[in-house]
Amino acid sequence: MKIKSLQSKYIQKSRIFLYPLLGIKRGVSVTPIQTYMAWENIFSFDDNRLMCVYHTREDLEFKNFYKQVLLKNKYFEDFFNLEDGTGVFVFDFSPENETFQKIVNGKYSKLDEKSQGKISNFFKHHYTHHMYVLSYLSPFNFISEYATLLNIDSNILYKVGELCSPPDLINETLCVKKKNTNFESIKDSLTNK
Repeated sequence: MKIKSLQSKYIQKSRIFLYPLLGIKRGVSVTPIQTYMAWENIFSFDDNRLMCVYHTREDLEFKNFYKQVLLKNKYFEDFFNLEDGTGVFVFDFSPENETFQKIVNGKYSKLDEKSQGKISNFFKHHYTHHMYVLSYLSPFNFISEYATLLNIDSNILYKVGELCSPPDLINETLCVKKKNTNFESIKDSLTNK
């Protein structure tokens, strides 16, 4: 099956290319509201951090996910409450600096095979999403389809080399303030109930 249309809205690159690298299975009932690669006045794009904003809930399902999946994730670094009642889980991708920076620079097809495999596997059970992701990771296999959809010469796309736009640095920056809350008290309240 071919790609029949192009994405018309901005798609969060941190959600497509970084979130799957956390190893969290797609389809779990607890998913982030949004993801970001920078946090205004806290983390820059050079800091290699992924921020995942979640509704912090008091139910057992969220608490179990929090304890078993988020806190135990090898990239987990910190948690902050936001003023709007949501929470930000910060994941440190410093060990994956090269991968992170390729994503920041929109070089998705240049990601290593292991990272591409994790991203592809994350979407594999959702055919339409998977086709788009494959086109981003292996653009040369899809250039003729994109050239037809864009009504342009395929040589232009060969020169560009990527079929997914680079991250919009404004959309990929979290612009909210954290509450001045002691992390341990939040952690204890979620893990001890």
